[in-house]
Formats: sequence, C-alpha cells, structure tokens
Amino acid sequence: MSVVERMVVTHESDTLTVGLAFRYKDENRSIDRRFNLKRSTEDLLTNTLTRISVNILKSLIKKKKKNYVDVGELSVRMVQVDEEGDARGDMTCYDSFIVNSEKHNLVIGNTRYIIDVNPPIVKSVDLSKNFMAGYAVYPNKFEVMFAEKEMCILRWYKSDIKFESDKIAQTNLGKIKWIEIGEGLACRTTSGDVGRLLKVIVTPRMGERRGEDTEVVSTVLVSAGPGECPFERRHQFTKDMAAENSFRVISYNILAELYADTDHARTYLFPTCPPYAVDMDYRKQLLIKEILGYNGDLICLQEVDEKVFHRDLIPALKSEGLEGFYAAKGGQVTEGAAVFFRQSKLRILETTRIVLSKELQSNILFAGIWERVQTNPDMAEKMSQRSTTLQVCVLESVENPLRVIVVGVTHLYFHPDADHIRLLQAGICIQILKQVMTLYQTKYPDKDVALIFCGDFNSTPEFEVYRLMTSQFVDFDDIDWSKKESEHVTGISLSHDLELESACGCPPYTNYTTGFYGCLDYIFYQTDKFTVKQVIPMPTHEEVTEHIALPSITFPSDHIPLIADLEFKVT
Repeated sequence: MSVVERMVVTHESDTLTVGLAFRYKDENRSIDRRFNLKRSTEDLLTNTLTRISVNILKSLIKKKKKNYVDVGELSVRMVQVDEEGDARGDMTCYDSFIVNSEKHNLVIGNTRYIIDVNPPIVKSVDLSKNFMAGYAVYPNKFEVMFAEKEMCILRWYKSDIKFESDKIAQTNLGKIKWIEIGEGLACRTTSGDVGRLLKVIVTPRMGERRGEDTEVVSTVLVSAGPGECPFERRHQFTKDMAAENSFRVISYNILAELYADTDHARTYLFPTCPPYAVDMDYRKQLLIKEILGYNGDLICLQEVDEKVFHRDLIPALKSEGLEGFYAAKGGQVTEGAAVFFRQSKLRILETTRIVLSKELQSNILFAGIWERVQTNPDMAEKMSQRSTTLQVCVLESVENPLRVIVVGVTHLYFHPDADHIRLLQAGICIQILKQVMTLYQTKYPDKDVALIFCGDFNSTPEFEVYRLMTSQFVDFDDIDWSKKESEHVTGISLSHDLELESACGCPPYTNYTTGFYGCLDYIFYQTDKFTVKQVIPMPTHEEVTEHIALPSITFPSDHIPLIADLEFKVT
C-alpha cells in the first residue's frame, strides 16, 4: 500500500452534512477521477464506506459498459493510524471523519488517504469575458471556504503566443508556455498583451495553512482598449495625493447594470452607445481605472450594483489601500450607495443604512411632518413606496483623531415631476445627518465634528433641494410643494443651521444623455469647517459630446464624477 493520497473533508458548524472529496486512480481498471460526496453527520460509518464503494464501482461500470467486464468488489475501510485495525463501523460520519480525523486513514483498494479537515478551499473563481490592454485584471468571481481572501495568493500569467481569435486560442492551449506577469488580487495588462490569453493560479490560505491550487484560464483574448479617455486627462490633476491636513472627495453615479442592461435603456436611454460599451464587463474596467486614477481619499458612489461592489470594486480598490462599505436601497432593488475611504488617512467609527420612508414614519424627529404628509393619501403612499436610502459613515482623521467627519451619501428619487418628493427626502437626510453630528459632538466634546454630504440629488440648482442645502430654509408656501397638485401637502417647512456650499459649484451639467442634461450631483461641505483647495476641472463639452452623449466608449457612466480637495480649517 505505497500510494498515499489526500481526502478533503469539509464541515461547516451550522450544517448537518459532511463533505468528502478525493481522487481515485486505479491503473488496472483505467479510472482516474475526482469524487465528491455529501453525507449526513449522523450517517453510520459503515453506510458511508458502502456509498463510497458503490459510487466508484458505478463509475467503473459506466466506463466499461461498451465491453462488459466484471468489475468485482472494491474494498473501502477506515483504519486506525497507529494500530492498523479498522475503525468501529457504528461510529457516525461526523465522529469518524471530523472528531477523530487525525486517528484515522481511509483505505480504498490499495490507496491510503490522509484525512484533511477543512483546509483552505477555493470554492469558485472565474475571469471576466472582456479584458482590455492597460486596464486592471482581477477575478470576476472569487469565493473561498475556510480561508481569508486577503491571505490567498494569486499569481497571474499571460500566454507566450498571440492568437488571432478566442476560438483558435482555446484549441491550442496545450502549446502555450505561460509567462508570469504579477502577483496579488489584481494586476494590470499592457498594450503588448493584446491577443494573449490570461491565467490565474489561486492558492487559498488561512494563516500558515495552504490549500490546493486552483487554475483558471481566460476564455477570451486581451483586446485593445478605447484609446485615451477624457478621464485620463483629468488624472493629470490628481497624480499626487491630497496634501497634509486635507483629503480628496469623489462623488460619482456609476450607472447600475440593472438600469443599463435592458432593451429599453439600449434603445431609448442610451441609443448612441454601442451595446458592447454599455455592457458592465466593459464599463467596469473603465470605471475602476478612472476611480483609482483620481487618488481619492473619500469616494462616494451611487447606483452601485451589489455584485459589482463585492466582485469588482472591493478587490480593485482594496488592493490600493481603500476600505469600502455598501448600503443597498430599500425593497428588492439590487443597487445602492458605497463609501470607500483611504485607510492611511481615515478610520471608520460607524456606518449606518437608513431607508428614508421608514425613518419618516418611525422617527419622532419627523412626527409633525409625517402627520402633515398623511393629510394627502396620494402623497403618503408615494413617500411610503420610495426605496431611497441615506448611507451614513462616521470617519476619524488618522492624522488628527480629534477631527471627525460625518459622511452622508444618497441618491434621491428620480422622477421628473417629483420635486416635492426630493425636497422632503433632502430635508429628512439633513436632519438625520445633523442628529448624528450632535450625538458625536455630545459624546466627544473635545472632537471637532464636520459634515460632507454627497450624492446624486436628481435636482438642478434652480430647484429647492439646492436652496435648502445652501440657504438653510424652505418655507411651507414654496412652489416645489405644489408642483404636483394631486400630491400637494401644506404646512411643511424645512430648515437647518449648517453652513453648506457645493464644493464643485454648479457645472452646466454632471449628467448628459440624449434626453436630458443638467447639474444633478453635488459635494456639499461645511464652509466653517473646510476650505476647498482644488476642484478637478470637468471634461470639455467637446470631449463629452465626441460620441454624442453619455455613456460612450470613453465615458463609462451617464454621469461625470465630481472631485474636490478639502482642507480642514484650523480651529
């Protein structure tokens, strides 16, 4: 019995099953394959051993069914490591394979198996269906068991051969010699990689413990990129990090896939953008390159698909020292807001997700407003149905822990005739943020607490959302309350005492499509707490309209990100 193999045994504490995975090879019977079984934790060992034998014999019979051969029986035993005697057959599967794994070996025919319980495992890993030269490459999907993603080793390779097509490449995999190009969760391709295949080898790890390597080869070749994009020209202003005592803020609606990947969007909303450039596999490469090139310290994103956050933004941004938190919209919507911050500059104290409609109905702070809203059933129903959220992150300066920043990110209701809804939502947001600021100022009287409020407000500067932010007051008789007569509510006025301005002013537009353009996005900051040190210039109108409208082959979203450097004022 000279052949020694390894059987991987898995068991998660909240399950009632034991997983058994092993490779069985018998040269005489011409079988070499992996087997995976799941057995109940309470299954008797004798039953489990019988099932292993039956599964292997079934595979042998299937292999030989064209020319029948009697495969006979197959001995499957659980033996004790020291005494060489068989383990008790009345033990449970859990006791024999988990509790006493170090005392037992499994023997199948002439092969002995060392039992390895819960080693680090790559559960799944795959690569994108689109790679462009000069852009980041990282797993499209990456899941592990009994391992930490941050500890896993990823080694990246490119083929030594350039191919003319994906099909030709896949039929010539055996001829490839692989050239290592990098290590880490992400790597970057170059113009010289066009026409090559990519490969990643993942070694799962937990501490010093390593699992089996998993290898994945791309199904597509690296293609040429779109050439220089306008955001790369904006990068000329952000080559350096924000200076000491300051930080760079980015606010960006990145266009969720669930809104872009529809026939309606392609036909009516974004008809000038080629279908391949609307696809998220294409857009996410531009988005990540664009965002990273701004060297931001505080990145506030809207319309973030949940899977894009976990599969794309987290690995790409985390590798650059940015930590992120996600807040889904209410209801069944699979997009939301995300806040990333540079860990060398900012430290997280708290993060909260607030659904505005629920807050309006339950928070005593808004009892009077909710009472007025309920006087109009149509308005009450409209507000109750909205899934709009406010993401609140409280951050502390690493450089000076006495400085605390309350960050709010939102994406207000979009409908063109809903100025009154947006105004009320904005009023709720600012009161919640003020409440958080007061709580921290009370709890930590020695700290200086300041506000940054970012997002897609879906409201241009001439409407009252902007005036509420910057002028601190909107009266009950303001015209926005009565824009939609069927939802008109009287007696509501909104106010706050924060000195806020838009860090990037009011550009002619931050959203530009074939059907609309206007300034919808803002970075509101406290003028008594911060000074604006730099505003990154917007793309020129010629750049924006080069391909008629947004998104395009060089603009990955229908919005343009706002970027500003803010400096703490000396107090």
